[in-house]
Amino acid sequence: MQQDLLHLKVALRSEESRRRAMLQQDWPALASLLADELVYVHSTAARDSKATLLDKLQSGQVRYRALSFDDLQAQAVGEGVMVTGLMSAEVEKEGQIRQVRSLFMTVWRLQKNAQGFIEGQLLGHQGTPVPV
Repeated sequence: MQQDLLHLKVALRSEESRRRAMLQQDWPALASLLADELVYVHSTAARDSKATLLDKLQSGQVRYRALSFDDLQAQAVGEGVMVTGLMSAEVEKEGQIRQVRSLFMTVWRLQKNAQGFIEGQLLGHQGTPVPV
């Protein structure tokens, strides 16, 4: 029970770190949060791997101008955590500003780092559009 609570906190903290890294364009921080085997399905039905997602963000093809996660709920699943919530964003894509709202589900793998602290890595993301 205590370990599950710790895992939920780590996953929610990882979500916030991911949000900040995307907004601040901190690509090394974002890369460290993404698992090599990441499957990232956008609310537009586009699918990315870790490499293609980072490429889109680093190249400026997609830029998050505003990003918030609300109504977050976390549930321990085995050695990981599933997080659901509502994402609201202002995204610049191909020179166009778009408002995006989606329900999302992420799956975080939790593991100990070299210092013995538990950290999360994003394994999967699925977004479903919500009318703006």
